[in-house]
Amino acid sequence: MNNQNDTFVFDNKTKIFTVSLMVIGALCLFLSWNSGAEDMHHLRFWTNYLHNSVFFVGIAFAAVLFMSTHTMAWGGWHILFKRVPEAMMPFLYIGAILFAILGLAIYFNVSGTELLYLWNDKEYMDPASEHFDELAYHKSSFVNPIAYLLTAVVIVVWSFFAFMFRKLSFDQDNTEYTVTVNDSVPVHTKKTRIYAAAFLPIAGFSSAYCIWQWVMSVDTHWYSTLFAWYATVSLWVSMVALVYMTILFLRSRGHLQGFSAEHTHDLGKYIFGFSVFWTYLWFSQFLLIWYSNNGEETQYFFIRFEQFKPLFFANILINFVAPFFILMMNTSKRTLGTLGFTAGLVFFGHWLDFYQMIKPGVWYNYEHKSHISHAHHGHDAHGENTYKMNENEAKAVLTYYQHDENDGHDHDGHAEDGHDHDGHAEDGHDHDGHSDDGHAHDDHADTHAHGDEDHAHAAHAEIPSFMFGVHAPGFLEIGTFLGFLGLFLYVMFSSMAKVSLYPKNDPYLQESEHHDTGIGVVKEPH
Repeated sequence: MNNQNDTFVFDNKTKIFTVSLMVIGALCLFLSWNSGAEDMHHLRFWTNYLHNSVFFVGIAFAAVLFMSTHTMAWGGWHILFKRVPEAMMPFLYIGAILFAILGLAIYFNVSGTELLYLWNDKEYMDPASEHFDELAYHKSSFVNPIAYLLTAVVIVVWSFFAFMFRKLSFDQDNTEYTVTVNDSVPVHTKKTRIYAAAFLPIAGFSSAYCIWQWVMSVDTHWYSTLFAWYATVSLWVSMVALVYMTILFLRSRGHLQGFSAEHTHDLGKYIFGFSVFWTYLWFSQFLLIWYSNNGEETQYFFIRFEQFKPLFFANILINFVAPFFILMMNTSKRTLGTLGFTAGLVFFGHWLDFYQMIKPGVWYNYEHKSHISHAHHGHDAHGENTYKMNENEAKAVLTYYQHDENDGHDHDGHAEDGHDHDGHAEDGHDHDGHSDDGHAHDDHADTHAHGDEDHAHAAHAEIPSFMFGVHAPGFLEIGTFLGFLGLFLYVMFSSMAKVSLYPKNDPYLQESEHHDTGIGVVKEPH
């Protein structure tokens, strides 16, 4: 088997395919700019941009993490196909540009970014504003436009390590493998281990920082100490799935013929194992938040379960149930077609997972502002300007689908929340201007309160119950996904074509080829 000149050729047919995907994606992203109601302020564009940027930049980061962890573990089984994750790394260069653009848009408060992140809305961050959000303001020392822009700098740091890993790997191809009496580890391998040891702690802290900025702060009031783990594992298993699908493509071109059933089994175990681990983190996060019943936390799952129910359960079915039962049998993890189908399912499923992380939060931001806008308009009609959402009204925003049935108000004059709309109240307050607790109530203020409720309901009535691009991916979302995928593949194939797919001088190559579990790394000097 002559693999020494096993070089991938990025031919015109493949280039046209990837460029066509990019054109489709650019067109869909352009069309999404003005998609939706006028007051949505380009919500669909920014969410699609953010969603796909996070997903594909995260996969490139996971590829660097994959190589670093295996380097530090002295792993050798992956060496035969290591050029595939190495070729994914350069997308980080594109990622730095993508998030620099988004960071600058947020810094200069481009229309729509205030819906993407409420902490970027001056109405909520100004203590003098009637819409001042104390909790968002409290978090502003960490989530703010400058801190967001710094994530582009973090990607540059990741890119440096990606560049050095690739450089050392390529240089090793041109250096004869030799050992000395006192040292059997080649110099390039030693240097790679040094960079890997430095990258891992940097990656651990910086990836959490970026995920918190990019994704978790979409739900401004929400937080979870498990979220960084959860999102990173989602990116990791997506990367492994894409690596396997790329290997199948390369094998169809006659490359990587040394890739055996054992390698297939190993990648199958990775997809199976990390799908289970992802589910463990998802359920742990869900269980702890459900058990604590903290309003700032439960709203994250509540809005997704109540308003995005099909997406909520599809996420679990695609990313856990399907891979778990398909790959439970050993033979499935060794069968090229079965594992390839599962890898494609998981790859799309985790794209859908990030969709669910981002879209519902931004949609809630839009509903929140719409609710305030209409209620505030109701006050203006009375010549006042003192609207501020209370807890019950905030809950009404979350449950606007069910407000006619389940918001606790009986439109016949009775209310489950303790307020009697015919002038009596179970909570001890009499709406005729007197109260059992000795406090007088202003009839004019009460009229305003009812006016606010009417305007709030009117606001919700104007918001459609289902929208493609919000409650489920539409044509523009799928098209944008294909465009980013085309860009990612173009960068990956271009990088792959620059060097042989066969790392002939890697000290672990022999172990990888024969799938040897022993040491098997030291060769006799020539």
